[in-house]
Amino acid sequence: MTAPRQVLPGRSYLITRRCTQRQFLLRPCTLTNSVLEYCFAVASERTGVDLHALCVLSNHYHAVVSDPCGRLPEFLELVHKLTAKALNAAMGRWENFWSSEKTSVVQLLTAHDVLEKMAYVLANPVAAGLVKSPCQWPGVITQRIGEHRSVEMPGIFFDDEGLLPHEVELSFPRPDIFLDLDDRELNRLLHDTVTQHVRRAREAIAQRGQAFLGVDAVLRQSQTAIPNTKEPRRNLSPRVACASKGPRVRALQALKDFLAAYRAAWLAWRDGDREVCFPVGTYSLCVHQGARCQAAVPT
Repeated sequence: MTAPRQVLPGRSYLITRRCTQRQFLLRPCTLTNSVLEYCFAVASERTGVDLHALCVLSNHYHAVVSDPCGRLPEFLELVHKLTAKALNAAMGRWENFWSSEKTSVVQLLTAHDVLEKMAYVLANPVAAGLVKSPCQWPGVITQRIGEHRSVEMPGIFFDDEGLLPHEVELSFPRPDIFLDLDDRELNRLLHDTVTQHVRRAREAIAQRGQAFLGVDAVLRQSQTAIPNTKEPRRNLSPRVACASKGPRVRALQALKDFLAAYRAAWLAWRDGDREVCFPVGTYSLCVHQGARCQAAVPT
């Protein structure tokens, strides 16, 4: 059994999910891009989860999000279910689309951490050795805080007479960070941070004697192909990211306490005690099984 995830309103996260077998099932094209934009927009609108940065490479995506209402699992379920069904239909596939590994969800504790991970997301096509600049990436990628655009329902899989909207707004609102800066100043800070990430990535690629793949080569790749590089195995899967030691230690201790309390409650639940109260932030058992849960303390 995998460890439970504590879901609390108001948290920010770095989200990562890859395709099954590392295949290039998300390789950029007009249809794939439109499906992804539509699915992320629908999931964000329905759950209230705010997208702040998004980059979809050919076999995985990264996103920085905020979860004001504690509905992140619903958001992830909608994004992954809708994109898998629509893109499988487009490609004539029937097998699982996403990796069987659990989605990576890393809590971001401070404003600095949110900004750094946003820059990491936007610089990812460069760090992966695909293009020299984020603006050259032909797939779905955000460029700045405050972007928004209307997205129409793709012309495949989705039912014009169904419950999903024919048009939805895809928005990337400002995260709740660096409130002393106005929107223009915060975008400048993000741009400068992305520039630093891009410069370091270019230097690392140059030191390895590699060249960027380029847009044309990316678009020629087969969707069933996989990278030539070997996949890292048995790496740690962090749940918290924070550059400051103090907040990181406190967050890890809080997570440890949650897991211990959850385990004790789960053992009682397993043995038939339906009155046991699970710790605050318990999601699946409380939402889907009606288990009791401690109320969140107002902040």
